[in-house]
Amino acid sequence: MIILGINGGVRLGYQDVSACLIKDGKTIVAIEEERLTRVKFSPGQLSELSIYKCLEYAGIEIKDVDVLACHGSTWGQTFENILRAYMIDNFGHCPRLVFVHHHDAHAASAFYGSGFDEAMILTMDASGDGVSTQLTIGRDDKIDTIKRYSRPNSLGIFYSIITQFCGFRRDSDEYKLMGMAAYGNPDTYDFSEMLNFKDGELFFDESFLKPIKPGESQPTRQEIAYSSKLTDMFGKRRLRNMEISQKYFDIAASAQKQFENVIVEIVKDFYKKTGIRKICLAGGVALNCLANQKIMDLDFIDDIYVHPASGDSGISLGAAMFASVIEGQKPLSMETALLGPEFSDEQILKTLNENQIKYQKIDDPAKIASQLIAENKVIGWFQGRMEFGPRALGARSILANPAMPNVKDIINKKIKFRENFRPFCPSVTEEDTKKYFVGKVHRAPFMNITFGTTALAKDCTPGIVHADGTARIQTVDEKNQPLYHKLLTLLKERTGHPVVVNTSFNTNNEPIVFTPSDAIATFYRSGLDALVIGNFLVTK
Repeated sequence: MIILGINGGVRLGYQDVSACLIKDGKTIVAIEEERLTRVKFSPGQLSELSIYKCLEYAGIEIKDVDVLACHGSTWGQTFENILRAYMIDNFGHCPRLVFVHHHDAHAASAFYGSGFDEAMILTMDASGDGVSTQLTIGRDDKIDTIKRYSRPNSLGIFYSIITQFCGFRRDSDEYKLMGMAAYGNPDTYDFSEMLNFKDGELFFDESFLKPIKPGESQPTRQEIAYSSKLTDMFGKRRLRNMEISQKYFDIAASAQKQFENVIVEIVKDFYKKTGIRKICLAGGVALNCLANQKIMDLDFIDDIYVHPASGDSGISLGAAMFASVIEGQKPLSMETALLGPEFSDEQILKTLNENQIKYQKIDDPAKIASQLIAENKVIGWFQGRMEFGPRALGARSILANPAMPNVKDIINKKIKFRENFRPFCPSVTEEDTKKYFVGKVHRAPFMNITFGTTALAKDCTPGIVHADGTARIQTVDEKNQPLYHKLLTLLKERTGHPVVVNTSFNTNNEPIVFTPSDAIATFYRSGLDALVIGNFLVTK
């Protein structure tokens, strides 16, 4: 049984376009459209290049696919007709269609990806199929929904309009608001009247939203989504090019605090109703790693799984997993997010020669990379299969020494070209994690939960410690990432610490690099010192 899962739509509100293939319950490949189009999020599109690339990777044709799974179970016959015609027009064939509710797809991706036998499943976003938050129970091969909260009572909407008010793009830059929160006073403003959870109900005061008349569409991302009530309360919105004053850091911190408080209350209520001590998270809100840490630290939570593609790109995988269960095959758990294509040395060499790039052939990329990092060089690292999801996990990464003075400023200003308050995250060998980081679980392979930091981390690897003393970590095990684990082990021999700054291999507002050409272009237009790409070294 081969299932093609897709995410996308024909309106600009649908983004994070992606495609994946599952065969007999095993995920074969998963790709985000933006990596191929080079347009971040690829909004308003159906999957095209990602479908072709998935089929190419698996060595199959569209007629070999048994089922096409997609979100949009509430969209009606019109969308089904559009999708069927789209597949026939662009691929020559449309497999049997299965439509899955948006939040059921999120829930499936998290539960089946976790490998848990039983878990609470909490999915949270702005809105999907009219639902903003869903409580689901997963047992064995089944998931059962017990509660849904409808738009506009939405954690995601709340966070997105505060993001927009602070001068960033909503439904895109929420991670910036999260980074800002560390520099503000969380007790400056009270958001409890705007967002709260009481008596088992989630509430958002929709009078803070821009009024929409019957028949009008939702505001685009270029339009203000909030009402004058928000500016009456906090004053003028920060414009994009304005300096960020302390006021906006305090707003970010206060909003983050209320956001976390509400999520924690939802989880507490969920636990009271179920008694289940494991939890799975997905949906765009689950990319808020500070809130995830608060959930992890609850005394009744024994284990937590946050899907590596918690945003809507993970819908393709969740829809395929949901359909797989319908077809009688429980999906296998996800031990790795390295689900994209890879490039051979022959392909890389062809690109280097075509672009007349000088290079050095190397036998041991981990050895060379660890030496460069120990010498305080900032490098591009392009190895193996590409990551699925928004986090660079040691396949398409920029790496640096966390002990290097001003490493954060160097990367933000000279390489990433982004705001100076933005933190950087560490990769660490799984066996050494507890020496540097404090958290209940011992594995965090997808860089989606913040941990506390030990005195050793603060003293010896300060480049990965955020202003609030946390770090969003990636634990690296030898089984799933042998080359990257080797790099960290060799770095430990050279510096004493198996910890590296790991940020995505891209510049500001661009998708993570996909091809060798993307990597070379980004290398030459940024302040990177070296590029370790396959078994080749490129320097300037």
